[in-house]
Amino acid sequence: MYDKHYSKSSIGNLSQSFYEQMQSWRERELSPHYLALYIDGLQVEVSRNGVCQNECYYIILGLKEDYTRAVIAIETLPTESAKGWTLILQGLKQRNLKSVGLIISDNLKLLTSAVASVFPNTAHQLCIAHLQHNLQTTVSAEDKKILAQDLRALFAPNDSTNTKEKAIQQVQQLKAKWKSCKGLVKALEQNAWQHYFTYLNYNIGIRSMMYTTNWIEHFNRSIRHTLKVRPEILSEESALALISSVAIEEGNKKYSYPIYNFKFEPKLKNPENC
Repeated sequence: MYDKHYSKSSIGNLSQSFYEQMQSWRERELSPHYLALYIDGLQVEVSRNGVCQNECYYIILGLKEDYTRAVIAIETLPTESAKGWTLILQGLKQRNLKSVGLIISDNLKLLTSAVASVFPNTAHQLCIAHLQHNLQTTVSAEDKKILAQDLRALFAPNDSTNTKEKAIQQVQQLKAKWKSCKGLVKALEQNAWQHYFTYLNYNIGIRSMMYTTNWIEHFNRSIRHTLKVRPEILSEESALALISSVAIEEGNKKYSYPIYNFKFEPKLKNPENC
């Protein structure tokens, strides 16, 4: 196509070099402290041992002390377990990470217990966007709009009068209001609300950037676009390498711009420097 011929061995050497570079990038040494870590997953169809299946690639995005961002880990778990998540988080420590100001994630199975085990002094915020979506599935179509309004009033990150205590009281009021909707009431009772309202302990200027995993959702869209243009189903290694290449590209572009809003929140800073 480009009036250039490459032998099979040349292509093989180029591919091997690319995979080695991606592996080296994923194993690079990390900064000792991150203001926040965002954790979420992306479902990708891959071919493993000749069998096509959906696998989840977990992305960990770090907010550095200079207020820039970087993807610091891309991992897969055969099945979610506390042991699996503990190994992933301990792997970050083995790469020089010593402390984290805040961890933001979806309510991934057993991740909360792993965070408490590996980073016992780190606050944990569960994603509000995922929660709202899950709660919406418990009501009828005609009630969804009303529930959405109630949930916006409940979380209200830009309301300076909103506090964790006030939000917990509003949850009880929601249960009373929707008592005829058994599915919703059950979901409200089962949630770990202490982790959903963590963001209310922080500066109002950053609450909307720390109560969801939206930053990773934007990254995931870039990955989907990259994978979509490839007609074949990738192996798990190829998918991992391509996701890594997108992470490097994003790191060199929009993630390199600092988010200075976070400089007004001392709670997230390295305790050794405070």
